[in-house]
Amino acid sequence: MAFISLALILLALGLVLVGLMMLLMARGILQPPRMTDWKAIDRLHRLSPGDLGLTFENQNFTVRDARTHRPLKIAGWWIAHPAAAGRCAILIHGYADAKVGAIAWAPLLHELGLNILAIDLRAHGDSGGFFSTGGFLERDDLNQVIDQLLAARADEARQLILFGISLGAAVAAATAARREDINAVILESPFADYRRIVTAHVSALGMPTGVVLRGALRLAAVLSGADFDQVRPATTIRQTRAPLLIILGGDDELLEEQDVAALEQAVQNRASDAGPAEIITADNATHLMAIHVDPAGYAARISSFIEHALADREPHLARREHTPGWVFGTSD
Repeated sequence: MAFISLALILLALGLVLVGLMMLLMARGILQPPRMTDWKAIDRLHRLSPGDLGLTFENQNFTVRDARTHRPLKIAGWWIAHPAAAGRCAILIHGYADAKVGAIAWAPLLHELGLNILAIDLRAHGDSGGFFSTGGFLERDDLNQVIDQLLAARADEARQLILFGISLGAAVAAATAARREDINAVILESPFADYRRIVTAHVSALGMPTGVVLRGALRLAAVLSGADFDQVRPATTIRQTRAPLLIILGGDDELLEEQDVAALEQAVQNRASDAGPAEIITADNATHLMAIHVDPAGYAARISSFIEHALADREPHLARREHTPGWVFGTSD
C-alpha cells in the first residue's frame, strides 16, 4: 500500500509539473518579450525611421478589442512620400519584433514612392494588449486601423498595399481575406500554420514539444480566446483576392517542405478571378533574410510586382521562372 501511495503521489506531482510547464509555455507563446528601446539600440542600432533618414510622425490608433470590447492602443509611424499619389503600404512586423524592426523594409518602399504606415501589433512594441494570438485578434485590430486610416488620410491611402513579415504576413493575409479594398498583398517569410511555426520555434530553443506543446497550444487558445485554425495562412491565402506576392527563403529554418507545399497549394487554390499571385524563393536565404541575399534583385521584384498590381487586376496564366539566386512562381 505504501508503494502504491508513493507512486500515486509521484504521478500527481508529475501531472502538476507537466500542467505547470504547459501553462508557462502557453504564457510564453501568448506574451512575447517586447522590443524595448534598449533592445532596438542593441540589436537594430536604431530607434525610429529618423535613424534611417526618413521623416516621420507618430500615428496612433484606438481600436476596440474584439474579445473584451475595451479600447486598445495601436501605435504607429506615418512616413509620407511627397510623390506617393495616394499609394500607401502598411508594414506589419513579426513575432517578438515591433515597427522599429519592420522599418528595415521602409527605405525600399519609400524609394518606390510609397507612403508608409508601420504599426506595432497588439502585445508588441508600444501597442496595448497582453496576448499575441497568431493573427486571430490582430486581423480585427488591423481592420479597424485601415478603416481609421482611410477616414483620416483618404487622399494619401487611395491604393493600399499590405506588407506583412512572418507573423505580420499571417495578419496581412487574414485581413486581406476579409476586405475588398486591398490593392496588393506582400507576404515576407510567411508560415503556413501557426501551430507548426510555434513548434519549430520551440524545437529550435530546445524546449519540449509533443504532448506538452500540444497541451500548451490548446491552453493558449483557451486563455486568449483565439482560434488559430481560422487564421492559417494556408487557408486565408486562398481567400485573398488582391494581387499577391509571397517571398520565401530557400534555407528558411522555420519552414519544412510540407509548409512550402501548403503555401504553394494555397496559391493554386485561389479563386479564378482573383488577382495574380507569385511565389519567389531566394536561394541561400534564411528566415527574413531574402532582402539581404540580393538587395537589387529583391527591390526589382518588389517594384515590378507593385507596379503591375496597382495598374492591373486581371488574372494571369500560371507560370514559373528561374533566375540565378531566385525561383519565381506565378499562378492565378
